[in-house]
Amino acid sequence: MAGNLWTWGIDYRGQPLLDAWWTPGWSAQNKGYLQVPPTQFAPAGFPQNLTYVNVVGNYFDTSANPLSGYLTFWPSDALTFNQSGVITYLPQRYSGINQTLLGVNQMGNERIYIWYGALSVSLLATDNANMTPASFTYHVKEHFKGGNQYDIVVPSADSSSAINIFNLIIPGSIRPADEGFQEEENTDTIRIPVSSSQFLAADVTAITAGFNFNPTSFPVNFAFISGASQPTISQWVAGGWANNDSEPPFVASILIGPNGYALAPGKYKVWVQVLGDDQQPVMPAGFVEIY
Repeated sequence: MAGNLWTWGIDYRGQPLLDAWWTPGWSAQNKGYLQVPPTQFAPAGFPQNLTYVNVVGNYFDTSANPLSGYLTFWPSDALTFNQSGVITYLPQRYSGINQTLLGVNQMGNERIYIWYGALSVSLLATDNANMTPASFTYHVKEHFKGGNQYDIVVPSADSSSAINIFNLIIPGSIRPADEGFQEEENTDTIRIPVSSSQFLAADVTAITAGFNFNPTSFPVNFAFISGASQPTISQWVAGGWANNDSEPPFVASILIGPNGYALAPGKYKVWVQVLGDDQQPVMPAGFVEIY
């Protein structure tokens, strides 16, 4: 029976209880843990034959010294797999946490460490077959001084060899790590069941610190974005005004849920846009989590 415990990975028998590879911030990138064995998740009932991509990167300062720190990878959506009629639901979780399917990290937490300036992590491809939604993105955050955050796609076509993370970045999504979407730190989040239909309101007056015109006579749009990117034209959804008074507060609203604008389970940054004649402000309006 003991022999069956060592069918894959690294054999630590005869070695120290905690060897150097398990030192947070110093290593955490033992290559033996980065490739997902095809049967690793089978005992837990997870889908098999999923495609993973080995994502790599180099992190050095201007003096060619290797940086230290870690990255986190947050999926834009919860995932559902349908393999031969067997349905598996995977909630939004950081890559690297034990048995998330999203990525492998022997530390068992969400921190994917840089080792001597090198990143190497095996990530679930964002376009696996029999997956709903058909594609998703990762929101990546660099946890070191001067780090950035951005969104990436990891296509299964890159699974044949290691792919540089900087070639996967969605254009326009790069911004400093201490700005914008912070799903693990933000506490001002409205939580709504996926089966609920209800109005979501945004006090536009408070967001803009005041208007010099009455915005309620103009169209107002909402957008719900997973990640740090700002809304594109196709992502805006028409909302309405909860009041049409000539005096503030001016409150915009939108009906979300099965009877309105349906959102998949996940966490979103809410944006509001007012289409005035000259002023057309685009404003972040908090966070909403659909569960």
